[in-house]
Amino acid sequence: MPDRLHVLTAIYQSDRADRATTLTVSLATIGVATTYLIGTIAFYDKLDLLGWAISLLPFPMLCTAAFHSQLLNLAAVRARSVLTLERALLAAAGPDQSHPVDPSHVGATAAEHATNIHTAGTPHRLAMLIAYGGAGVIPLAYTVLMLIKAAHHLNGWVAVPAVFYLVLLVPITFAWRDSAAKLDFDAITSASGCEAG
Repeated sequence: MPDRLHVLTAIYQSDRADRATTLTVSLATIGVATTYLIGTIAFYDKLDLLGWAISLLPFPMLCTAAFHSQLLNLAAVRARSVLTLERALLAAAGPDQSHPVDPSHVGATAAEHATNIHTAGTPHRLAMLIAYGGAGVIPLAYTVLMLIKAAHHLNGWVAVPAVFYLVLLVPITFAWRDSAAKLDFDAITSASGCEAG
């Protein structure tokens, strides 16, 4: 049993470190996307020099949105792993009658309940909806703005990049939806509890 505990502890520490790295990559990606957005908007009046190539400017923003859906998916998978390992480690430690510990108030479980969109308090849920809503609305608004600007150069042909971006948005939207659903740990826990029973 002690060897199993050491293995679980090592995996737990690895998953926690991976979650921190994912957050760092996510924040760096947001920084790059924000810089790109501000940089192109700052020169909005000079974009006509690019001609039809203006229609290509939204592509990096949509790639960033797709990448972020993957980061959210990875964060959900890592969080689920950390929570599962944490429960196993607490169970292996055994109950301490002198200092009983409520597993929902310690470690990653407490953090997930406080910061997860499915379990956080109302003010935090609203803040998360603003953040994730902004992450969706900003690339869409940017795409529309650039296509309107490109329409002066492409005329009716602006429909080609518009359809292309619309086709790209479908899998990106479903990926975001799937990743967000994976963050509902209560549904996962109750479903796995039903399967076990």
